[in-house]
Amino acid sequence: MDNGTIKIATSPVQLSEESSKPRITKRGIAIVLCSWCIYILLNACLQSIQAPFFTSLLWQTLQGLVKLVLSVPIWLIVIRWMDEKRWYWKGLAHLFLGPIYVGLDLGCQHYVAAGFGNKVYAEQLRDNPGWLLFDLFIYIMQFALYHNYEILRKLRVKERITQELLTLQKERELAILRSQINPQFLSGTLHSISEMASTDAEETRTMIAELGDMLRYVIEGSKNDLVPLQKELQFVRDYVDLESKRMGDRLATEFRVDQSLATFPVPPMILQPLVENAIKHGIAPLEEGGRVTVHIQKNKDAVVFRVSDTGVGLSSTDPLSTAGGIGLKNIDARLRRMYGDSAGLKISSLKNSGCEVTFVLPSQ
Repeated sequence: MDNGTIKIATSPVQLSEESSKPRITKRGIAIVLCSWCIYILLNACLQSIQAPFFTSLLWQTLQGLVKLVLSVPIWLIVIRWMDEKRWYWKGLAHLFLGPIYVGLDLGCQHYVAAGFGNKVYAEQLRDNPGWLLFDLFIYIMQFALYHNYEILRKLRVKERITQELLTLQKERELAILRSQINPQFLSGTLHSISEMASTDAEETRTMIAELGDMLRYVIEGSKNDLVPLQKELQFVRDYVDLESKRMGDRLATEFRVDQSLATFPVPPMILQPLVENAIKHGIAPLEEGGRVTVHIQKNKDAVVFRVSDTGVGLSSTDPLSTAGGIGLKNIDARLRRMYGDSAGLKISSLKNSGCEVTFVLPSQ
């Protein structure tokens, strides 16, 4: 049932893992350039109080370009090359690279200011420690933004990986749902139809219609996360009718369902495997057969589903933990994933004979 479903789970996840590494992109370059342009314009506007605007703009552009060029190798070292390192290693790298960045930036600004003939500003850069603190502040701010951007980007990558895994899980579940109808049941049903074709044409047409409805429901139901309960019950009734044709009087069924729950949404093909398990492992081994009961009722803020049988009972204390019972395990996993652990299957022995499978879904 699960053959071939694990292999498809590798390539999309690998693609997401590759995209999680920091790299230079057009979008990243655009964001950085826009940020520096805003910084340059704001500083130019402030400096225009003491000097002409275009002179201030040219001066701030040169300063901004120096800072931008110096930040590139630090980005490569700390953000890209040290991507897998712990945060404290990155912090130590910043403690080492920060003073180098500030020293080179102030040195370049000093020579540019001297080259433009602004000796007063050049001397301030050399003698005033306030400029050193300002440059250090710019360093901290820009790389704090870099790291925050990387953190947010990685969170988006993780969300994408999670969505891919959920999609793959859903594809796997759909594959299981499509193969939910036991091949032995199909073979036996087709054999019964073949035998009845020569003796009862009307009954043959009924069986073919029921089998067709079941296959149609498998295909259409697997495309939806939820279906109305009445459709799920009709699918189960069609299955039981076909099994009754093969087992005859050995199989009796009873449906006790609250009619107000007809439109209640349930996962598709969630009941049929439970009924099939009760018939196949509970009723079929008994020569005299037995009864399967489907009981669904609303209980306060929840809907309780019970599938019980009068068969041979449990072969183990916990069927969900044994090597067999793949169908039950799949249903249990589906319910827990969709509704939480409280919706998982509960399997218990009945007092006289047989067993009961129960699960509870929230009604809101």
